[in-house]
Amino acid sequence: MTDVAIVLDTIAGYDPTDPQTAASFGNIPKSYTQSLQLTGLRNARIGLLTSLFEWDPADAEIAAIVRAAINEMKPQGAEVVEVTIPGLKELLLDRLNGFLVLSQDFKFDLNAYLAARPGAPVHSLDDVLASGKFHPAVEPRLRTSQGFESRDTKEYLEQIVKRNTTREAILKAMADNRVDALAYPTIRRKANLIGEVQMGTNCYLASKSGLPAITVPGGFTSDGLPVGVELLGRAWSEPQLIKFAYAYEQATHHRRPPASTPALGQ
Repeated sequence: MTDVAIVLDTIAGYDPTDPQTAASFGNIPKSYTQSLQLTGLRNARIGLLTSLFEWDPADAEIAAIVRAAINEMKPQGAEVVEVTIPGLKELLLDRLNGFLVLSQDFKFDLNAYLAARPGAPVHSLDDVLASGKFHPAVEPRLRTSQGFESRDTKEYLEQIVKRNTTREAILKAMADNRVDALAYPTIRRKANLIGEVQMGTNCYLASKSGLPAITVPGGFTSDGLPVGVELLGRAWSEPQLIKFAYAYEQATHHRRPPASTPALGQ
């Protein structure tokens, strides 16, 4: 979490070339490192978001680990309550399993980024595909993005409107249950081997609502794979989320450096 705070201090703020960042004006703290507090969970009210735990029997192992992880916040002074959001699964999914807007945006945003960099070795997503220089596991998603001719479609605009509905549903649930953050598995399945499609992501709750979220190590599967707990909050609550995550991280120390990673020198 210390690393997260330091990186945010460097990258957060207004960028004149990105109009969306204008909303950050006045919402960036002097330093996110001020939120690295060992007592950060004291008097916090955390909502265990039941809607994102088990969509399939194969999700049970991670669900149990994450429930136990969230309960570990109680000795740190947090109150944990169960929260449901009716119809959340339907709000998150679309014909591309929740990735329709991302898939359409990717092509046009990547092409715009490359167009501003004439020295780049490729100039468009089409060039990337023609080069063959990509991992086979991402090829289907790249080709899906390349297949979109425009963002100005009825389907795309419907999904943008759906974002607002999703955001309102989340904020209503948080208000109704008087919680400071929602907690759930970052991914409902344990990690796959590199190159295999990872199933069970919950990461699009944040991206499809425009609300901030943070992941903290929450434990390990029976065969030693790491499991993440995600905390989602209201707009501009990054300092509060860091405070919660840091206090939990320091109280539990669930992270273990991978065996293949050598120790850093002095």
